[in-house]
Amino acid sequence: MLRGKSILVTGSSQGIGLAAARAMLAAGGRVVLTSERPLEACADVVALLAEFPAAAYVPHDLTRAGAAEELVAAAWELAGGIDVLVNNVGTYREPAFLDLTRRDFDATFGLNVWVAIAVTQAVVRRAVAVGQGGRVLFTTSLNATRSELGHTLYDASKGAINALTRQLAVELAPLGFTTVAVAPGLVETPLTDHGLRSDPAARAAVEGQIPLGRIALASDLGGWFAFLASDAARYATGVVIGVDGGLDAQQMPARPVTAAERAGPRPR
Repeated sequence: MLRGKSILVTGSSQGIGLAAARAMLAAGGRVVLTSERPLEACADVVALLAEFPAAAYVPHDLTRAGAAEELVAAAWELAGGIDVLVNNVGTYREPAFLDLTRRDFDATFGLNVWVAIAVTQAVVRRAVAVGQGGRVLFTTSLNATRSELGHTLYDASKGAINALTRQLAVELAPLGFTTVAVAPGLVETPLTDHGLRSDPAARAAVEGQIPLGRIALASDLGGWFAFLASDAARYATGVVIGVDGGLDAQQMPARPVTAAERAGPRPR
């Protein structure tokens, strides 16, 4: 499905980014993975590189000035171009609302939003210079449209990513680019455990709010990125696709339905 395509996935040493990279490699793509961690600290990436000769890894801290262009230049050289960019890198850690500072804002929005803009700019500039288009994918979140306690900056930044997905669909269409975002609900990754592995009761309470009855695995998301990177999805642009086990479809936390409700209204 992705044979002949060169792909860059940011934030791909673990979690959703790693799963997306794996799915794209399995579909025949050439994939450059990256994160700020050195390769020797990324056992899963080392295993992936051994399994797929078409994979490469570039450690890079994208919060540095000029880092986006440096990364894209390295990835372009390794992969022979970039047909698909996956803007996945991001963070959710922040203090309580009344304790937020400008430094917290800059850290979250800098990584979650500005890095996506800067890397996209670098990819598009290089592509335009050689007369080609491409595809830009984003990892957003259900939190972009549904609020969660303790995630003021994260939720706002993901709302910005949704808006960016729509805006760049318009801005970049004349240059031959399409944009799509994948919006997961709760996904089980090293960053999102929140003690749910060690607290069965808490886990059951969370899973009880998800219509499909379980927290997503990163592998549940990977195939979506592979499909959206393929030519089968070439006419989709400016859209945000929810992959959340039905969580967004549910009006409120699950509650028992009474016998009276099941019986319907009484005749007058």
